[in-house]
Amino acid sequence: MKSKLILLTLIFISSFTIAYSQNGNTVKIVMYGNSITFQGKWEEVLGRNDVANRGIPGYTTGQLIWTIKNGLHDHPGSKIWFLEGGINDISLGVPVERIFENYKIAVDSLQRNHIIPVVQSTILKNNAKADNKLVTQLNKKVKQYCLKNKIEYIDLNVFLSRDGELIKELTTDGCHLQPQAYQPWGEAIKKVLLKYGI
Repeated sequence: MKSKLILLTLIFISSFTIAYSQNGNTVKIVMYGNSITFQGKWEEVLGRNDVANRGIPGYTTGQLIWTIKNGLHDHPGSKIWFLEGGINDISLGVPVERIFENYKIAVDSLQRNHIIPVVQSTILKNNAKADNKLVTQLNKKVKQYCLKNKIEYIDLNVFLSRDGELIKELTTDGCHLQPQAYQPWGEAIKKVLLKYGI
């Protein structure tokens, strides 16, 4: 039983390793987050092949900050990381303040390694008032922090949400996104990349 568990774990890890491979291209852009990031076809959306998808389904911001070192090791030439997360934390009852602190740790970790961090808002859910109230509180704190510290911030809810919730037509299950939702997200990312000449 134990050996089967180890084997399954290795298969699980190797599946993500395959997802991160970039056909030998030097990675400049890292998309870092949970399953919402993982499901994005970023090379296609951004029209380039120097982007790594390091979205990890089910991960909280606490788990993500512990794996930043792995991303830094795997992509030493990366210039800019786009951070997305928080909704799993909220679903598990992690306090907003703790999630906020995790974002600050992630930003600091990247800056200390001379990487541009781009914080992206936690995406609202559809038909989930209680969770959305917490998401709104988190986004407010994170946005204020980014503005104060001159950190790039992308408000994904500007084009993915309406009337305080994720647009129904853009979601598969109230949380995850339909493929077409990644197009405006990609356009917002392109603007930041253009700003930095990446």
